[in-house]
Amino acid sequence: MSDVHPVVAVVQARMTSSRLPGKVLKPLCGAPLIRRVLERVLRIEGVDAVVVALAEGAAHDAVLPALDGLGVVVVRGSESDVLARTAAAARAANAATVMRVTSDCPLIDPQASARVLEAYIAGRARGIRYARTAFKTGYPLGLDTEVFDAEALYQADARATDPYEREHATPYIWRRPERFPVEIVDAQPNRRHWRLVVDTPDDYRLICAIYDALYPRNPNFGLAEIAALFAARPELLAINAHVEKPSYVGLG
Repeated sequence: MSDVHPVVAVVQARMTSSRLPGKVLKPLCGAPLIRRVLERVLRIEGVDAVVVALAEGAAHDAVLPALDGLGVVVVRGSESDVLARTAAAARAANAATVMRVTSDCPLIDPQASARVLEAYIAGRARGIRYARTAFKTGYPLGLDTEVFDAEALYQADARATDPYEREHATPYIWRRPERFPVEIVDAQPNRRHWRLVVDTPDDYRLICAIYDALYPRNPNFGLAEIAALFAARPELLAINAHVEKPSYVGLG
């Protein structure tokens, strides 16, 4: 790419998830899951370009047809070294600012993600280099959004040696707030216990139920509509309530 894009959304994708292989191509209301993710990311106000950081290798080639016609750029990289793959995607897009979203979040809310971007931009004058949704409170799991300056990402790629920091892309940054000052975007009411990410078959069952209920009437449904659905059908939340929540190694 020759144009300079100040804000680039990088969406990581692979086919070899251990708990639900091929999840990025699972159908959601007539389209692959990753396509539903990207449709939402493309609606985030303030994002100039979207890049899919796809793992290299034949096992992941099946993702490519699902991206046709979306206008996104694809950059291939190491499956295991997600930090290097993310940095390569940002470099290919000439990013100044990077927004990171994962491909297993088909309910990512454009308004919530835009709020994180706004917080990052507003905080730059105070030295903020990294902004994100709160780790333990606020937005549901699955609406997680991170925004950081591209130089922070490149520093992490050059210096990180811890396997966890290479596998998960941003821990090198958020583990070092003294070097990369952080702005946390929280939300009320606290819905962090809602699991709106696809890691397991039961996660996928819940996401399908949400899409089947909301998408036909309003393809652009967001968190408000999901909350109303859960209020009317609270039994839906029980579908994946037993799934273990993620841990963040080294979080202070």
